[in-house]
Amino acid sequence: MLTIDVLLSSQSLIWQVIPFVLLAYHREKGPFLSLTLITLIHTWINANIDAVLLVSAGIVILTLLLRQKTHLALRFGVLHLFIGSTLLVLLPDQTLPLVVFHGSLTLLMYGIFLYLLPLQQRHRKQLEVYQHLAEYDALTGLANRRAWELRAKTLAGQSSTYHLIILDLDQFKQVNDQYGHSNGDAVLEQFAKILERNTRPEDLVARMGGEEFIVLLTDLTPEQATTIAERIRQEVERHTFRLLDGSSIHVTTSIGLSSGKRDIPVQHSMELSDKALYQAKKSGRNIVRIASHLL
Repeated sequence: MLTIDVLLSSQSLIWQVIPFVLLAYHREKGPFLSLTLITLIHTWINANIDAVLLVSAGIVILTLLLRQKTHLALRFGVLHLFIGSTLLVLLPDQTLPLVVFHGSLTLLMYGIFLYLLPLQQRHRKQLEVYQHLAEYDALTGLANRRAWELRAKTLAGQSSTYHLIILDLDQFKQVNDQYGHSNGDAVLEQFAKILERNTRPEDLVARMGGEEFIVLLTDLTPEQATTIAERIRQEVERHTFRLLDGSSIHVTTSIGLSSGKRDIPVQHSMELSDKALYQAKKSGRNIVRIASHLL
């Protein structure tokens, strides 16, 4: 007799689980309501009033879940489980308690799944935020020094030739001293936008700290790299940098450019670009200086 009860319960549970499975994939009201209607019709045709009651209880719980009332649905599921367990103890030979017990347990587990799923999604989003904060400069949105060190060597090693541009805003300390650090930050943000406009998505643009920035260009000719560096310099020179009070100032940038091949370490090219930048500063600023070994 118990075996028959279990088989009947299993058949009933199969029809109960169908809307759960569909809802797990879609989480939409339309498919859920359609399947629950089919389930009710099936159980009603088979004159299984116990299953009808059980499915109805499941509809209530899942409806609460669809309306984002997860805690209420879980409490309802716990109550349902408690009643089913009690009936199973008091009436161990009856089909209804067995169905109620297994069905309510299924509902409860599914409710816990829907409750934990948003928590997992929020946790994953938090990890993505933390990773973004770890690899990107909070002020400009560009890659930071850590991201540069992680990615530059790989990008340079994947390219037949690469070019390094190191940029420094001229006399930026005077901007901070005269207009304040908040306005200095506004200038840095606008400068970063200029760099993004004049580079490609596959190029690596980073803020190394303070007013120093670096750009890694890949698979370009020396002439193309020089053109990009000069274009950046000219746009910075022409650009009207807006301050927080609505006023505006003009600043310039000095640039050092070097090139390397796949077998030349990025660190070596950085040193050459840095020396070229120093020469640009020494030559009067607002100029592009090219390392002597440019390919």
